[in-house]
Amino acid sequence: MMKRNPLYHEIVKGLDWKLDSYNHSQSDAKKLPKKPRAYLLIACTGNNGITENEILTVCRLSSGRNYCSELERKLNITLKRVDESNTDGIGSHFRYYLASKEDTQKVINLILSYQPCLLSDWDITRILDQYPKKVA
Repeated sequence: MMKRNPLYHEIVKGLDWKLDSYNHSQSDAKKLPKKPRAYLLIACTGNNGITENEILTVCRLSSGRNYCSELERKLNITLKRVDESNTDGIGSHFRYYLASKEDTQKVINLILSYQPCLLSDWDITRILDQYPKKVA
């Protein structure tokens, strides 16, 4: 199970929710539309990667795997996948990772296409610093 993702939670908590003031009754994370919310979580995971269940739990969304597949299709990137056994010993699931800083920048650009003022330059730097440059 994923440990609490401090970078994701810090970014979500620090957002200017005046942009979404009509949603004031919801938690901060729920105010962010579902696609950018899932993409932000995926971008913030760094070397830990993310599973479908973690997307479901943290973002309160269904079909976590679809968000990973959609990123690959939209951005023409390939996420790294590691097959992990389930804790009950029955079956397995994939843990998804962004492969490089360049792929992560594409995800950030997609997030910003939904809400251009969503991430500060400092947030973007902290997200990108978790990833290696693409090897030739």
